[in-house]
Amino acid sequence: MASRFRIGTALLGATAALAFSALPAHADVTITPDRGGSEQGHRVWLKVLDKDNVEVPKDEPTSVIKLRITDDENRSNVFAYCVELPTPLLDDDILKEVDWEKHPGKNTKFTGENPGKVLWILNRSYPNKSVKEVKDEFPIKDLNKEDIIAATQAALWHFSDDAKLDVNNKKNDPQVVELYKTFLAKATPEAAPKPTLTITPESKEGVPGTPIGPFEVKTTADEVKLTGNLPAGVTVVGKDGKPLDVQQKSDGLSIKGTEKISEFSVIVPTGTPDGQATFKLSAQADIAVGRLFVAHNKSSDNVAQSLVVAQPQKAKVEKEAKATWKAGTGPTQPTTTTTTATTTTTPETTTPTTSTTPANPAPGGGEDDLASTGASILWPLLGGLVLVGAGVGALFVVRRNKAGA
Repeated sequence: MASRFRIGTALLGATAALAFSALPAHADVTITPDRGGSEQGHRVWLKVLDKDNVEVPKDEPTSVIKLRITDDENRSNVFAYCVELPTPLLDDDILKEVDWEKHPGKNTKFTGENPGKVLWILNRSYPNKSVKEVKDEFPIKDLNKEDIIAATQAALWHFSDDAKLDVNNKKNDPQVVELYKTFLAKATPEAAPKPTLTITPESKEGVPGTPIGPFEVKTTADEVKLTGNLPAGVTVVGKDGKPLDVQQKSDGLSIKGTEKISEFSVIVPTGTPDGQATFKLSAQADIAVGRLFVAHNKSSDNVAQSLVVAQPQKAKVEKEAKATWKAGTGPTQPTTTTTTATTTTTPETTTPTTSTTPANPAPGGGEDDLASTGASILWPLLGGLVLVGAGVGALFVVRRNKAGA
């Protein structure tokens, strides 16, 4: 299988560059508001903290928000709840997928165990579960869809903004209050969901003869296709160091199975000229329940809306990575330094004695004990004598030839 991969890379190099030129550098999953399909819940009356950390009453509408997946060829939708007390969300705002720790709220509680508790609620509420399934798990008399949406949103705001449902306010539906209390009492943190598709790092540099990587891949997809612009001889290996199990296709190299590419490295043979290998990973992956999407309002960089996915949905996603290598100059050869010979004159004789070895430095050093940083003057002098001798010899030969003539 490794040999098939090497053969495939040689063929791929001629075509992959054209494919990459037509693609954006990063095709992240992005979503935009779809005003027509949101489902409304009951209005809720809350107690929230103001800017002075004083609890004040506040009422808010609730809904399951419908969003359009902008990178999906099928133009499908995904549903989400708010995990930041409402801030402006414009029709042309674009929300991008981020990890939980990148929630932008300044006063957020969306840290620690709280995101995991939010996920626990989402996994047991509408629309991830049908209304019937929710009622079966939480047998509350006369519970309906509007109650579930309202109770779910109020509970999420509790874990994202420290908001509290005013359980004594008669305007709140009693079914909403009961389900809200149940959510808060039973919620236990669940592990963060996998991102739709990420590759870390997006670029890495190395030298031939040493694996370049690792590149870590995380995704919800069952199959990820890897295409690459690989010079001949360059291969890709998995976490175990073995060439990946690949299939040559007309549009690239396909690697089956998420676990097989949880991590990969690039092997560049010793002696390969400086170059690079560009990869594109693409997948039809799930936007998992609990993934966070954030939008920055265009009128103010400080205003953001954060939504959390409430029902999984497929989306086409692509990521790129690049490995570069430079052979370098290799080990440097030792540099021969000619040290100026030291001439020592003794009192016993007027003839200077020339030493061909450097004099030992005096202990403790001094201004005269400087390292020699230039070439010896002896060599230019000898070179000059040789040139003079050669000139004299040539003149002698010329005169002799003339005399013979």
